[in-house]
Amino acid sequence: MQLSIHFLIVKCLPWLLSLMSLSCAWLAGNGSKRAWQIGIAAQSLWAVYAVYTQAWGLLPTFAALGFIYTRNLLKAKP
Repeated sequence: MQLSIHFLIVKCLPWLLSLMSLSCAWLAGNGSKRAWQIGIAAQSLWAVYAVYTQAWGLLPTFAALGFIYTRNLLKAKP
């Protein structure tokens, strides 16, 4: 089986992003600064998914969460 970009984005990426989102929530609950870094990376990849699949209604959510995660990263204590 040849791995195409379509297969990787449509079938595999949501699984990776779900894992990243759950990790972000877990680490945030532990007060880890790494949570926000993972969250920012995940939102960037969710935006790629939304554009590729033309799920335009998801973009405002990713933009808002990216802003919130960046804010939280900047406010996090080292």
